[in-house]
Amino acid sequence: MIKYDLSAVIPARLGSSRIIEKVFQTIDGKETLLSRKIKQLRKILPHEKVIVNTESEKIAEHAIANGANVHWRDPYFSEGHKASFSELIMHVISQIKSEHIAWTPFVVPFFDSDQFRFSFNNYKKMVINGNNDSLVSVVPIKDYIWDTKKPLNYLADHRHTISQNLPRWFQVTNGNYMAPKSTMLKNKYILGKKVFLDIREHYCKIDIDTLHDLKIAKAYYNIEYIKITG
Repeated sequence: MIKYDLSAVIPARLGSSRIIEKVFQTIDGKETLLSRKIKQLRKILPHEKVIVNTESEKIAEHAIANGANVHWRDPYFSEGHKASFSELIMHVISQIKSEHIAWTPFVVPFFDSDQFRFSFNNYKKMVINGNNDSLVSVVPIKDYIWDTKKPLNYLADHRHTISQNLPRWFQVTNGNYMAPKSTMLKNKYILGKKVFLDIREHYCKIDIDTLHDLKIAKAYYNIEYIKITG
């Protein structure tokens, strides 16, 4: 168990613009995305420190049945994109009493208990006992990146760089963001200004936003993930 005052919050609204009731989708035919995330966190944190924030009674019942605590959300913050992300963050974290908060979306199914354990330990080392004010979990990327006009991380001419020599860039996994509650309130965001990059396993970047992403997650689970986890 974690030795500092930490709560993990799982934001969960019933509506979804791309996948109907995404929170109840499954990659293994058994666990919903929400119940999977709750159980991953419950291996590390006690019941009262795993919080599902929702406007939905259906989600709340499911969360409680799977061992999470529930904080209620004003429906305004779940209706499309009426509220800004910053407004949502402030509404959600204002209800949490812990000194430190992990923002842990359910849409990243392979960010499992082992990955959380590493991240939470890194947070203690690099934020609580270190010089950073927040943590975000990332994976390295070695891809050729363009904006609408030009390449951003290499030269697309005779000076072409092989992928191994591309600069060190990172992709946010969307699996875990951490900061003291006071820092989140001050910045009106889930990160501060001096962020520690918490490098996680590459499969942590599978983030379910579309039906295509869901198919990828199911395929990865059946082909590879069950081999890794046994």
